[in-house]
Amino acid sequence: MKSLSIIGGALWYEFRMQIRRPSIWIVLVLVSAMVYLLWYAFAAPLVHGHLRTEVNPPQYVPPSQSDAVLFLAQMMGMFMPLGVGLVLADRLARDHKIRVDEIFDSFSSSFGARLLGKYLGCVLATLIPVLLIYAIGIGYTLSQVPGAQGLLLALETFAAIPLPGILFVAGFSIALPAIIKVPLYQFLFTGYWFWANLMSPRFKIPTLTGTMLNAAGPYAQEAFFHFQWIFLQLNIGVLQGIESVTLLIGLGLLAMIGVWGYLRWQKAHR
Repeated sequence: MKSLSIIGGALWYEFRMQIRRPSIWIVLVLVSAMVYLLWYAFAAPLVHGHLRTEVNPPQYVPPSQSDAVLFLAQMMGMFMPLGVGLVLADRLARDHKIRVDEIFDSFSSSFGARLLGKYLGCVLATLIPVLLIYAIGIGYTLSQVPGAQGLLLALETFAAIPLPGILFVAGFSIALPAIIKVPLYQFLFTGYWFWANLMSPRFKIPTLTGTMLNAAGPYAQEAFFHFQWIFLQLNIGVLQGIESVTLLIGLGLLAMIGVWGYLRWQKAHR
């Protein structure tokens, strides 16, 4: 019970600290601008319908609520974890810089419980603007193509496509800056994100894009919703989608376990 109380206290403290930071709103709004520019550029025909002129006679294709929602979830999965990773990178480093960690260490509370509370609080606070940004696109889609089933699909697609990637990068973005400088991590993380998740296989450069480690969500998207990712055709089943989601979330948690062990070792050798 004491550990749960410590986790809850750390979660609430970190949530309040994170949700009040202007930087998380600024960064995520800037990222969302790119998301919505790309989404509307490609998904406008899905929302409003379009005329197929390549056939004779031309045919009108009606709007598709499900495809518009899935395409929005795809764009969110491609770019929102990048913004989340950048804004979470200073959480542990900031505690050390302003010596808050020394105050916490003077308490009898478990360091592991505090670290778990920090992770949960930071992630939950950062998800608030992400969900609000996602809701704007879903609200617009439902206003143009009404149907209550779109709301359920929106919840399912968010949980399956962008959320595992967000949890994955959150773990590493909180953990690794405890070892390397925050600006260096942010630079390396940005390069990693585009190389490992958004690089097209046609460039013939070795990449993780076509693997289960792609944190932008192509495995979940195709496995659960049968919606092809922007430049991948995986031909996979539901089991592979579950494996990819489990792997991403598990690796994010493993990063937190790793930094917990490293910081305990560091404190023992001071």
